[in-house]
Formats: sequence, C-alpha cells, structure tokens
Amino acid sequence: MLKLAVCDDNPLFLEEITEVLETDQRVGEVSVYENPENLLEEIGKKEKNFDAVFMDIEFEREQNGIQYVKEIFRITPEIQMIYVTGYHDKYIQQIFLSDANLTGYLMKPLDKEILGKYLDKISEKRKPRNMLTFSIRGKTYMIATDRILYLESNNHKVLIHTEEGVYSVYDKLSNIHKKLPSSFIQCHKSFLVNLNRIRHIEGNEIFFSGGLQVPVSKFYQERMRKSYFLHLGKTI
Repeated sequence: MLKLAVCDDNPLFLEEITEVLETDQRVGEVSVYENPENLLEEIGKKEKNFDAVFMDIEFEREQNGIQYVKEIFRITPEIQMIYVTGYHDKYIQQIFLSDANLTGYLMKPLDKEILGKYLDKISEKRKPRNMLTFSIRGKTYMIATDRILYLESNNHKVLIHTEEGVYSVYDKLSNIHKKLPSSFIQCHKSFLVNLNRIRHIEGNEIFFSGGLQVPVSKFYQERMRKSYFLHLGKTI
C-alpha cells in the first residue's frame, strides 16, 4: 500500500485531501506537513520512506515548493512528486525546468477523480525496479536502471554514469542496450540516455542534473526529440 506525504500550509486543504486519501484502499499511510522544512528533515534522516509527496507550490516563506522538491530530488530521487496549486498557469514553465521525479500537477480546489488517477499512476510507477547486472574485475554489481543517467562507449569499455559515480565495464554499448528498459534511447553512436533522467534538451545537447551533458548527433536528432516528447506526454 502507498505511503504518502502532503505538504501544504492551508489547514483546510490538508484536512480535505487527507480525508480522501485515508479512505482510499490503495493508501496505507498519510503524513501531513504544514512546514516543508519538517518534511525535508524527515526525508533527509531517512525517517520516512514515501512513495510520493503532494507538494504545495506557494508558501509564506523565502522558498517555494518547487525549490523544496528540487532538494527532495537531490536526497531521494525515487520519491514521486505531485505539485499542488491554485494558480493554473503561474508556475507551469518552472515545474518542467526544475529537477524532480515529477508525476503530476494537481489543481485546487481538489478534484477527487483526478486525485484517484494520480494514485493509479503512483501505484503503477511503484512497481519493482528494473536492475542492470554487470561484472568488473570478477566482482558482480547490480544497480537500478532508474539510477543511470546515461551510458558512454569509450575505448572498448562502457562507462555507466549514475548519480553516485561512474562504472567502467568491458563490453559493447549495443550489448548493454539489450538489457535496459525502453526508456534508454541512443542519441549518438557513443551514447545512450535515460529519458527519465533528462533535465532538458537544448540545441544538440542533452542536459542532466549536476551540469552533466551529452551530445546529440545529426543522425539521431529527430528520433531523439520525438522519443523525448512522446515520453514526456506519457509521464506527465
């Protein structure tokens, strides 16, 4: 069952959405926060293991919800985020430019039917993670594919770039590509990128969090853009 958090400084909205969530058979636990700093602290200490967070955007403090979500993504990128706001178009560009494991955008006042669809989506994305297994100097490694940003072919080796660091494997890029889910797309003869981890595409470059970037060759450019925007349409 789902473990959820709701962070909003409006007590009436907190009460309303909590009542709906707690009566839903897909939900096992709901934690509520009026102060986003408290939520960040518990996530940072690993005191709470949430499947998803419903985050208000506007708070009466220096930072807004988008900035708090960016920090949550840095700490625990697997937590799904649903922005909540009563301002229909005010933040639409900002939410797509900021780092987040974004699952949706919920408008106020609360629409129970839309909320239910987001619970379906959270449950679907919560399914067991795909894993990639490989060997380095006789030692076997297993990493979740959603932690991989991109893969790079370099001098008979494949460099697997993750959030934690880089793994260097003696193999062909094409061989590893066969082991990866469909979210991994070739953008260059030497690069595979994870569509789930792209921050944005600008010109002939793909950008990831932390300032990392990879090139898109002319041969793959049109296919890459179509794949990326199709993927965005399915995930948002």
